[in-house]
Amino acid sequence: MADEKKTANSKQAHAASPNIKQKTEGLYTAEYLGSGTFRISKPKRKNDKRRQSALKGTTRGSRK
Repeated sequence: MADEKKTANSKQAHAASPNIKQKTEGLYTAEYLGSGTFRISKPKRKNDKRRQSALKGTTRGSRK
């Protein structure tokens, strides 16, 4: 029982692992420009996602 508690407490969350390298480029970022103005950048949609939304979209003429 003591061993189970020891391993549960010492185990970190998955995202807190020092072995995982986080991507820094292409993520959502917000830059404050002053006076309540922000510059927000977000990653581009991948071509596969754009194609699928065109094929499966519910709007008329989405396959064009």
